Amino acid sequence: MLIISRSHGRHLMVFGLLLLAALPLTQAVPLQKTDVPADPMWLLHLDLDRLRPTSVGRYIITEMEKPDAQAKLAAFQSLFKFDLRTQLHGLTVYGMPDAPDKGVLLVYADFDADHLTTLAKGANDYQGTHHNQHTIHSWIDDSKKKRNGVKPRVYASAQASRVLIFGQSEAAIAKALDVLDSTAPNLRASKTFPALDSASAFFQVAAQNMKVKDSDPNSAVLRLSKSVRFQVGEDQNTVNGALQLTAGDEDVARQIASIGQGLVSLMKLQRDRPEAGKLADALSFTQDSTDVTVRLTLAAADAVELMKADAARKAKKTE
Repeated sequence: MLIISRSHGRHLMVFGLLLLAALPLTQAVPLQKTDVPADPMWLLHLDLDRLRPTSVGRYIITEMEKPDAQAKLAAFQSLFKFDLRTQLHGLTVYGMPDAPDKGVLLVYADFDADHLTTLAKGANDYQGTHHNQHTIHSWIDDSKKKRNGVKPRVYASAQASRVLIFGQSEAAIAKALDVLDSTAPNLRASKTFPALDSASAFFQVAAQNMKVKDSDPNSAVLRLSKSVRFQVGEDQNTVNGALQLTAGDEDVARQIASIGQGLVSLMKLQRDRPEAGKLADALSFTQDSTDVTVRLTLAAADAVELMKADAARKAKKTE
C-alpha cells in the first residue's frame, strides 16, 4: 500500500507544515485508542474536524485563506492530488519508551493510494519492503541534515486506505501496522492514559515517566511530575482547557502547584504583553492528593485575540 513522498525535500517540508497547521475539516475523528500501542511514553492527538466549527478553527481558516497560505495549499494539492481542506481529518503522534524522540505519525485522511505510491517510488533512493499484507516504503529525506555522514530515511505505509503512517525506522512502522491490524496490544486494552477519552476536546496530549534535564522553572514542573495530561476544546463560545500533573506524593504535588502559581504570577507582571495577563487571569489551580490541575476558562473571542497578538509579535520579529 502507499505513501506520500518525493525526492524534493521542500515538498516534504511543506507537507509536514501543512499537516500541523491545524486545518479543520468535516467528520470528527476522536482519538482512536485501538490504533495506538499499549504503552506509549507520550501521545498527541489533534481532531481537525472537531476544530473546524469553533471560533479558534474559524480564525485558522481565515489565516489559511491568505495569499501565501493559499499558494502553498494549491501547490500541495497539485502535487499530491490531496485536498487538505476536505480530506484530512485527524492526526495522532506517539513515542515509545525505547525511542521517545522518534515519534510515529498517524494521519487520518481520504487519499488516492495509487497516486501516492507512484510519488513514493519516485523519491530519492526509494525502497519497498513487505510486512504481512502491507508495503513499507522508505526514501532519503533530502531536507534533513546528515547524521554520521548519512542522510536519514523516512519510512511510511498505510492501513486499509484509512490511515497513513510515518516513522523513522522500518521496525516502528511494522509495529504500528500490527497494532492497526489488531495483532498487537493497543492503548484501549491497557491502563496507560485512561482519561484520554474526551468527547469535546480537539487537542489532547499525555506523557508519562518523562526525563527532563533542563533546569528552567517550566521544565522543573515536568521533571517533578510522573505523568502529564492536557486537553483543550471549545463549547458555547468558551475555550476550556485542563492540564493535570500527577506527582509521586502530596509534598511533591504541593511543590508543583507552588511553582505553577509562581509562573502565573510572572505572566501577570509582563506589562509589555497585556495578553499574557489576560491568559493568567483565566487560569485556576486545584490540588487533590497527588494531582495538580490547572484549568483554563476563556471566552473564545479572547482566545482568538491572544492568537492574533502572538502572530503579530512573531511577524514583527521576522521583519
